[in-house]
Amino acid sequence: MKAVTRRLRILQVAPSATGGGGEQMALLLHRAFRRLGHRSMLAVGRMAGPVEEDVFPIPGRWTVAPAARVVRRLFDRVLRLTGGRGSTRLFPLFEALAFPRVAWDLWRGYEDYTAPGSHRLLRLAPEPPDIVLLHNLHARWNKREAFFDLRFLPQLSRTLPVILFPHDPWLLTGHCAHPIDCTRWRIGCGRCPDLNIYPAIRRDATAGNFRRKRKIISRSRLFLAAPSQWLLDMFEQAGIALVASRRICNGVDTARFSPGGRRAARAALGLDPDRRIIMVSGNRLKTNPWKGYGWLMETAERLGRAVKLPGADFLCVGDEGETQHFGGVRICFAGYVEDPSRMPAYYRAADIYLHPSRADTAPLSVLEAMACGLPVVATAVGGIPEQVEDGRSGFLAAPGDAETMAARIGQLLADRRRSGAMGKKARARAVKDFDFKRQSSEFIDWMTELAAPA
Repeated sequence: MKAVTRRLRILQVAPSATGGGGEQMALLLHRAFRRLGHRSMLAVGRMAGPVEEDVFPIPGRWTVAPAARVVRRLFDRVLRLTGGRGSTRLFPLFEALAFPRVAWDLWRGYEDYTAPGSHRLLRLAPEPPDIVLLHNLHARWNKREAFFDLRFLPQLSRTLPVILFPHDPWLLTGHCAHPIDCTRWRIGCGRCPDLNIYPAIRRDATAGNFRRKRKIISRSRLFLAAPSQWLLDMFEQAGIALVASRRICNGVDTARFSPGGRRAARAALGLDPDRRIIMVSGNRLKTNPWKGYGWLMETAERLGRAVKLPGADFLCVGDEGETQHFGGVRICFAGYVEDPSRMPAYYRAADIYLHPSRADTAPLSVLEAMACGLPVVATAVGGIPEQVEDGRSGFLAAPGDAETMAARIGQLLADRRRSGAMGKKARARAVKDFDFKRQSSEFIDWMTELAAPA
């Protein structure tokens, strides 16, 4: 990394400091910026996990609005009287009482931007920032309440340089974080084919949501950092007016995620030392509409029919469930890994990494697997082809092509020499192009340029 030439005061905004790749990235960058000698501050919509210096919550609307605080106390009193029963049914009623406009908009299918606490960001920050880095701005998974008011963007971006660092295309769509195969975002949305894709809406107001986002962005002065060329191209195709944009690839700690002893890792995790392991990772693998769990099952079934193996396991890290059997092939579940320091051991315990996503922007898990020396078999969606070199560091398959995924996994399991060679190439590529030090350095270089006095 380059030496610090100017101490920056950086304010990041993210839904949370823990969770999936995007949220995890905000915290990793926060720590990296501090190690590089800058004053990094991180504002989050939800506080979770251990307290870290200069990580602070954005006040929720229930704590900002005086009338809402009264309604919330009434709601808490009712819950005490009922012993907590009926909270799921009662909460929307009290929410409508406290925020009638929000309830009306949600009923009509409009996205929730009502987050008055986000207007206080610059006052809440421990120091006045020089620059703002915004991660995903939509509500968290299974969370009704917005944490950032998108309508604040024009004012914020005319006060300070603002870099958008989205981890999905939500800003370009009428409601969904990933349009998957739908191309209606190119023509203004409307007639949405799937209102249930996260963040879900009740009625088809996608055309109105689309217009509202475009109007807000057009009145803002924004810079864009995209973690993949695929997402950068989507913004260009959408005709979004930006001051400047560039690709800054996601990176991983290649010292922490590195090859290691497979048998030692399996012993530490309590895994069978003799079975072949195809690792799959991701929170809520079975229910997340983008993770392609149905394709995973079909791949396991085909592998079980086509290949005579002494025993192979698809090890799902990040979800729970009953073990499923397909001949000599099993789908097993390791559950959610609370301690992130254990994740490298899971990669080291595996023979192959499988990533059968329906949609993805620049998955950290693929890079972590590559850094640990695993050949990757993945669907060629989103930014994944920018990570995995087909035929060199792994194999790519068309979305839903379980036959090809099963065949490629079978080839790698049958040919340890080829598998090992691909794993070494994957490791070399991760170190060269996707090291976290490179990512954080590229951010600092650009932010130093943008925050320089005119």
